Amino acid sequence: MVRCLMLDVDGVVVTGRPEDGRSWATDIERDLGIAPDALHAHFFAPHWGDIVIGRKPLLDALAESLPALSSSVTAQDFIDYWFEKDARLDKAVLAACDELRGRGINVFLATNQEHMRAAYLMDRLALRDHVDGIIYSAGIAARKPDRAFFDAAEKISGAAPHDILLVDDTRANIDAALDAGWTAVHWAEESELLPLLESE
Repeated sequence: MVRCLMLDVDGVVVTGRPEDGRSWATDIERDLGIAPDALHAHFFAPHWGDIVIGRKPLLDALAESLPALSSSVTAQDFIDYWFEKDARLDKAVLAACDELRGRGINVFLATNQEHMRAAYLMDRLALRDHVDGIIYSAGIAARKPDRAFFDAAEKISGAAPHDILLVDDTRANIDAALDAGWTAVHWAEESELLPLLESE
């Protein structure tokens, strides 16, 4: 029986741009003058691996990267654009979270995030109103699918592996959760949360 639900964020709870669900960076070149390929080369490729496990602050990495990408966009401009454009909430998933918590099931976000966006998700997007907590990679210095992420999630939640269900849209994370003794379900775009739990 599932006693603790671990819910991935991006692709499950948050599904892209508020206006259409497309990637937050779809129009970044038009809006900020930053080419996606250059953004990957100067920011994500060299820095993201350290940012997402808390080894490097997001603002510091952007301060290093942005001069090669734009002469006018500040780190805070970039962050504001990114977070606001990557904020479409799946209201059906959140309603299901509310119902599950009402049944006594603990619900945690289990996600690869850096500190600033984790706070944005919980506070500005008010996800804290729908879950019991967030377990995120920068906060625990480990990312999915590394085993250390799952070990830390068990410790933080207080749940035994056989009581935990992970819902995630990334197959490697599903496989890692199964290896850790959890139950895990691969989320697809048309999935519904309550029927997934009821089938377990």
